[in-house]
Amino acid sequence: MRVRLSLLMVVFGLAGCDVTIPNGLFACGQPSDCPAGYFCWSSDSRCYDSKEPPCEPKTCEELIAEFASIGIPIECGSLPDSCDGAVQCGDCPPGTECGANGQNFECGCAENTCASFEGGAQCGSIPIRCGGAGGQETISCGDCFGDYVCVDNRCVCPSGATCDSGCPDGEPIYPCTKNECSPPGGLPDGCGGVSHCPPCANGEECVLTNELRYDCIGDCTCEAEGVECGTATICGSNKLCGTCAGNGFPAGYRCEAGRCVCEDQFEPNDSFDTFSLVCGDGVGFNCNQEVWSMEFPATLHSSNDVDYYALRVLHSSTPIIAQVSNSLSEHVLYMTYLCPDGREGMIDCSASTDSIDDIKFCVAEGNTVGILRRCDDDASSLTATLLVGVGSNELRNDCNPYRLNVFATYQEEVPVSF
Repeated sequence: MRVRLSLLMVVFGLAGCDVTIPNGLFACGQPSDCPAGYFCWSSDSRCYDSKEPPCEPKTCEELIAEFASIGIPIECGSLPDSCDGAVQCGDCPPGTECGANGQNFECGCAENTCASFEGGAQCGSIPIRCGGAGGQETISCGDCFGDYVCVDNRCVCPSGATCDSGCPDGEPIYPCTKNECSPPGGLPDGCGGVSHCPPCANGEECVLTNELRYDCIGDCTCEAEGVECGTATICGSNKLCGTCAGNGFPAGYRCEAGRCVCEDQFEPNDSFDTFSLVCGDGVGFNCNQEVWSMEFPATLHSSNDVDYYALRVLHSSTPIIAQVSNSLSEHVLYMTYLCPDGREGMIDCSASTDSIDDIKFCVAEGNTVGILRRCDDDASSLTATLLVGVGSNELRNDCNPYRLNVFATYQEEVPVSF
């Protein structure tokens, strides 16, 4: 931190000459890292002479104009507002719905299917909303089994009757209530036979989707191209394929190259042998000073997942803290320090200690862990290694995002007790 201290001395020494500290000059991890009157912005971890402005969500008009500039028409739907939220844009005219027939963010007429009509039609005929193909006005959803009769597209047993489904192996399952279509061989009906759902129309194909359901998928759609999110060029035109949350993925999934994924950019870093280097040796932030800070998002993707990180830092006497935020789960944090010569340099710990592969770690159940460090006198100005692990006591879902902030600061500013 000698560079920063000397620079501060020059700046404050010239205060009488109305010299202003440039915004963004100093890195920070907390407010106390900044000069008096300056604020630590979380967006880039730099010091500024004003409070960080709140993120201003974009309006529908702004978002629609942005997408239109790259050739993506937007008529309706939920769009990312650039502030980790979403905004609902546009309503469709009566008789149409948003995203009909796989055309995301466009209004259209969605054909009825046996699977979509009134929660799933088991039998009888249903109307085709958009005119159908070849002049058809209805499609058939099949017949009931045994003594059951079709009432309002449901197979029911008449009052006072004792009905036999005619299934020797159990009850019928009416597969067309879950599947829009069926493969050429049909789908098992639960009674030893098969059911054939109505064929797809308008050139669509019957495809087994990721949800293990047969759907009619048209060409030139995000689904047909296997794109789950983001933007893509489909059939020569730009298309918006939505967000992971908007397309039904649980919290924590993010869009990467058109796929909704849980793993973060540091994978694989799930074992003690696969630490991910996030600072030093030309990687990431500058940790080669007495006081430094770095923050980044990551994800835990299973209950037994532990993410391991390595930082190459300037050896100093300043304490080091790691904090986890923006997470719904309860965490377990691990931290240790290796001197430039490879020996253990952790001399105190804010929690309990435990050994992993014969190396002593500070282990804290919670969102904060801190250590004090000390090496030989001749280790000053040399590079040491900090190891940090993030695990979970209780994973709230199958993909848990979090933000990890690791920083070195002065003793009086440490937010933990030793």
